[in-house]
Amino acid sequence: MRRWKKPVKSSNPLVILLIVVAVWAVSAPSAAAQFTSTAYDARSGAMGGSLFLPADEGCATLGYRSGYRLQGLADKQLGLWLPLGRRGIVAAAYMHHGTVDYHEQQATAGYQLRVAEWLKVGVAARWLQVGTSDAHYPARQWLAAEAMLQALAGGTALTLLGGTRPWDDAHPWRWHLNMRYTPAGEGYGLVAELEQEELLRLRLGMEYAFRQRWFLRAGMATRPVVMTFGGGVRLKQYSIDLAAEVHSSLGITPHTTLTLWF
Repeated sequence: MRRWKKPVKSSNPLVILLIVVAVWAVSAPSAAAQFTSTAYDARSGAMGGSLFLPADEGCATLGYRSGYRLQGLADKQLGLWLPLGRRGIVAAAYMHHGTVDYHEQQATAGYQLRVAEWLKVGVAARWLQVGTSDAHYPARQWLAAEAMLQALAGGTALTLLGGTRPWDDAHPWRWHLNMRYTPAGEGYGLVAELEQEELLRLRLGMEYAFRQRWFLRAGMATRPVVMTFGGGVRLKQYSIDLAAEVHSSLGITPHTTLTLWF
């Protein structure tokens, strides 16, 4: 499913992308980027947090998420994915979550390939480190594996993603079942997803596009209930998306994504 009409070819969009990466690296030197087969960007964040794969093989995207939900609690995520060849995508993601006394770090490496016009597959490896300030509890590390299968038919996409969770003996597996629907020639799209990690969650989202340039989005997720909203704008071969997750107790978590089209 293509999200945009084919844009005018960019002169050298990677130069701008590298500049953005450099600016982010200076402002947040503690983070490092790895690869991921999936991309949790501002578009998905505005639509209930539903799983979205990179929008197209013909674009490069940089995403950033930062939330200071409670005093002393930080939640940051950086994602970068790039086309590799005509049908493949490699990407990068890093996440840090924690407080002064506790932290989690995740980095994921993977590859996504379009094997047919109606089928995409992907594999990934996820690294997780958990640490505390207590010397009696040394940092622990795990390595997890993920696989993705996506079938496309017209404006409908059905995605199944499964993976391991070796850090949780009670819930060692995770999976997502996601369906997206965007009628051809229409200005709206719908998404519904079931996610199972520790709990079974339902995610719903919708998107409205005006002249394929301005975008409004809204959604929600259950267990716990989170409301989401956001929007985006497309200017020639560049687009920027903004989103916010609103939790009744934990406050607002913003998302930002910059996309460069070739």
